[in-house]
Amino acid sequence: MHQFGILSSVGATPKQLKNSVLFEGLCIGIVGIPIGIVIGIGSIRVVLYMVATNFRNILYEEVPLTLSINVPTLVIAVVVSMMTILISAYMPARKAANTPVMESIRQTNEIKIQSKDIKTSKWVECVCGLEGTLALKNFKRNKRRYHSIVLSLSLSVVLFVCGSTFGTHLKQAAKQSVMDGDYDLLFVTEEMEEDKVFRLYDKLRTIDGIDESSYQAILPYSCTVKVGEFSEDYRETMSYHALNETIHLPMDIQFIEDCIYLDFIKSLDLPIDEYTGENAKMITVGKFKKVEDTKDSQKVMTNLFAERFINCTVAPEINHQPQVEQGKKISMLLVDTVPLDALPVHPSEVKPYMFMVVAPYSLKAQFEASGIKQQIGLTFLSENPSPVMAKMESMIQSEGITSDYTLYNVSEIMEQNRNLLFIVNVFTYVFVMMISLIATANVFNTISTNIRLRRRELAMIRSIGMSDHDLQKMMHFECAFYGIKTLIFALPIASICSWLIYQGLIRGGAEIDFIFPWGSIGISSFGVFFIVFITMLYAVRKIQKENIIDGLRDELS
Repeated sequence: MHQFGILSSVGATPKQLKNSVLFEGLCIGIVGIPIGIVIGIGSIRVVLYMVATNFRNILYEEVPLTLSINVPTLVIAVVVSMMTILISAYMPARKAANTPVMESIRQTNEIKIQSKDIKTSKWVECVCGLEGTLALKNFKRNKRRYHSIVLSLSLSVVLFVCGSTFGTHLKQAAKQSVMDGDYDLLFVTEEMEEDKVFRLYDKLRTIDGIDESSYQAILPYSCTVKVGEFSEDYRETMSYHALNETIHLPMDIQFIEDCIYLDFIKSLDLPIDEYTGENAKMITVGKFKKVEDTKDSQKVMTNLFAERFINCTVAPEINHQPQVEQGKKISMLLVDTVPLDALPVHPSEVKPYMFMVVAPYSLKAQFEASGIKQQIGLTFLSENPSPVMAKMESMIQSEGITSDYTLYNVSEIMEQNRNLLFIVNVFTYVFVMMISLIATANVFNTISTNIRLRRRELAMIRSIGMSDHDLQKMMHFECAFYGIKTLIFALPIASICSWLIYQGLIRGGAEIDFIFPWGSIGISSFGVFFIVFITMLYAVRKIQKENIIDGLRDELS
């Protein structure tokens, strides 16, 4: 404003002042925008190079991941950036053009206050001393300038917390698809006869590269259970109230190799004679997902039944209808895990709970029924599953098998999921890092500019005897006021935005729990005070090195 006043005094017209400032903004845009585009494209190229291998593994075809520059996006970025620059330049230019010449030179219109506007409480002087009182008065006497800093800091905090929250929940959604399995290769069929499956199994397990092999079968059954036998949590979830009511609950029976079943019984320290044989007790897993009544609404696996031991009647399920007349009475022991991963089920058949009985394969004949649909699976472990799978496909074709079957490379699916998580992590961290850099640069520029604009004021304070130590102390109090006021405004807004981001993700289909961003709030809170302190220290030290007389003249260079 001082410079514009001098230019006006020597004959510069309002139009010339506006054009001068707009041209300056245009020059900044001409230099800055191309640099931003080049660095942006280069950074994305580096990121794509980092994730190219992982990204290629999650695609079904060998499609190379190359950089494609979207021209309309670049044009939008250039236009938005240039419009921001020109608007930011036009506003002070218009103010300068409409301000009387002497007011611009003297800068008497910069701060207009009354004494009551800068009154401070006595406790401030008692607690903070003279330096704290001056800092608070400085904060009050030019609210517009200080509000710009608080607004800049608040937006930075909100951006950082929201970016971090989005990344955290996105990683949580990606982690749901990442899991470890008990096998690398899987052959599943529902139509092949059992003897043909085992003849094929004897040939497949001889392929070079297979380390271990196993087999299992799944039969769909239904269990007759009284409501009173369910756990209280499950009754509340399903709104069951009549304890004597009988429910037919769909379940699966997994038949695994006898040797694997025997090892599992031993690992549970159970008596072998009670859990083997024709009338043996059955091992069962019964769990369901319960939503905890907390502010995060987290889901946990809890027991489906109230007691650990259950006596019930099970019947084969044909076309989703229990055949009650073929029911069998069994005794079940509830445990927390199964010895071997079950075969994959179709998404339409996924149950809201896990209810599976585990039995040795030698008992399978007792549970077979006419018309029941059974799944038979052959599982294999291999250090190099891809070439082994190719040999399997070749052998299966040579056998002339016409029945429907599915051959899974489970290891490759797991690797795809891990690669997907890696890609999400990379893009999330890059996104948060870029937001952090932008916010830091924005805050540094805003605060340092405001300190430079107070050059004359600080020189005047120094001229009447304030030492450099006291000046630093006063600026430290200003840092504290900036930080406190910023957090008062920014943290509630950031928390609300985080909740809205979570709601948007779950409405988009993500089954995730809300994670309150305590970590990012802590980092951003520390970052606010740290950035303000460092910026203040940098700007004030530059002023302290200047001559007081030059500061009073305020001849900004």
